[in-house]
Amino acid sequence: MAAVGKRMGKAVLRFAPVRAAAMRAAAARGNGLALLYHRVTEDAAPPGDLVPSVPWRLLRRQLEVLGEVGELVPLERLPVPAAGRRPRFALSFDDDYHSHGSHVLPVLQALGVTGTFFLSGRSLHQLGPYWFEALERLVADRGLAGTRRLLGVNAATAAELAAVCEPSLRLQQLVISAVDLAPCHLQPVQIAGLAEAGMTVGFHTLHHRRLVDLDDKGLHLALEDGRRALEAGIGRRVDLLAYPHGKADAKVAAAVRAAGYRMAWTGWPRPVRAGDDPFLLGRWEPGPLDTDAFVTALAVRVNRAAPP
Repeated sequence: MAAVGKRMGKAVLRFAPVRAAAMRAAAARGNGLALLYHRVTEDAAPPGDLVPSVPWRLLRRQLEVLGEVGELVPLERLPVPAAGRRPRFALSFDDDYHSHGSHVLPVLQALGVTGTFFLSGRSLHQLGPYWFEALERLVADRGLAGTRRLLGVNAATAAELAAVCEPSLRLQQLVISAVDLAPCHLQPVQIAGLAEAGMTVGFHTLHHRRLVDLDDKGLHLALEDGRRALEAGIGRRVDLLAYPHGKADAKVAAAVRAAGYRMAWTGWPRPVRAGDDPFLLGRWEPGPLDTDAFVTALAVRVNRAAPP
């Protein structure tokens, strides 16, 4: 019955007056929503890509919709109490994709809005691709069966394969060593350019490891290694964090607080309210939803109190 209720609720939300009422209800509760994006492309991404991608024209339309149904604010303002008839939304972009500078920044500037870019700063250390970028190439080159054989693991899909690799540093290193990818990340001048354009730059850790898997020493190192270089690259303090793979727990959150960060963001798709733990804030990734589906999903997510 619960599943039927959810389906009926989403069906009802397809009607514009109901969606508008849902937005007003979210604003009355003080709910806001942080949106998360990864790679932004020229056109639709290949079906085998592991990282969610959004064509830049669709991104622009999604952001226009956000401005029509709510108010776009900087990410760090989202947990601050505010009264109004429209909910607040904030934009964040993870990882060091070159498209942040080539596609995302022009869209944000054209619309007059700001975003927060959670970067690793890998080019500042002459580091190559993230392991999941290498895995995408490996699957494209060798196929799923060939990649399974190379890694010695079982997985029915590329997504399952990525889930197996996510907690394993050994598998990640094996994946990276098996491919030769040209540099594809934001370069130092582009990283600085984001800050110069008025965007906020946060940290996403240099090596993108799951913080929940690390011991105290490893956790401290992950939170600090590369942070100062990123600060030097943009000429300002970096005190916002996005957890790699969106995963955190109370121990990790306490370490982040102790390391001097002001806020930290998970991948839990739930609204943000004043009074939420500032080190366990949620974000939702819409992906390439068309306009109608995007608005409907938005109305659901900004009202849903999903537990971690």
